Amino acid sequence: MVELKQHYVAFLDVLGFKEMVHSDMLGDNHLFLSKLFKCHQSAAQIFSDDPNCSITQFSDSIVVSKPYDAKSFTWFATRVAQYQRLLLDEELLCRGGIAVNKHFSNGSFTFSAGLIAAYGVESQTARYPRVVISPEVMDLVFPERKMLPNFLIEEDDGLLFIDYIGLTSSIRPGKLAVSINNIVGKLLDSSVPSVREKGLWLAAYSDAVLGSSLSLTKFSGKKIRTR
Repeated sequence: MVELKQHYVAFLDVLGFKEMVHSDMLGDNHLFLSKLFKCHQSAAQIFSDDPNCSITQFSDSIVVSKPYDAKSFTWFATRVAQYQRLLLDEELLCRGGIAVNKHFSNGSFTFSAGLIAAYGVESQTARYPRVVISPEVMDLVFPERKMLPNFLIEEDDGLLFIDYIGLTSSIRPGKLAVSINNIVGKLLDSSVPSVREKGLWLAAYSDAVLGSSLSLTKFSGKKIRTR
């Protein structure tokens, strides 16, 4: 039966995808294709313990959906964090949003207010490599906003996102540190301001959660003396 039901919907966008495709088109090793397909195959295992949860990837867009149940939010959010960690291990990043609304998908056909809402969170508010939880989800799952789970971080812009680094920090910690260090270095070397700011954000996030020292000094140079 075709029916719209309340679902959690996560919309994730792989950052830098256009440059990855361009790079693979120029060479023969297809490095980024291999990395992304590896993550996609592994993602199926992450979400496999709930047959009602589905994951679909098209180009740089990943959609994860699961029938809504307030008690299953932790399961859904932590699995999304594990997917983010898969990307991190391949030195890739994503940003995204999680929303709740009516949703229908059978794998080849999707009709979803939840997807529209999650895409809006990703495209309009996420900005950095983080998966932001929509206010509507927070109102449903944590109506009193008390005793929030420790896997959510509230940033100074008032948004809550999944602490994917903290949640997975005990898994291959050496690999995690190297991957973050390499990603930050590449992003900070960019001359594109929007790319560089993502590196600054990731460095500050890592420093706060892992105790690393990746953040740059904001101001440098000689002081101007006044007479």
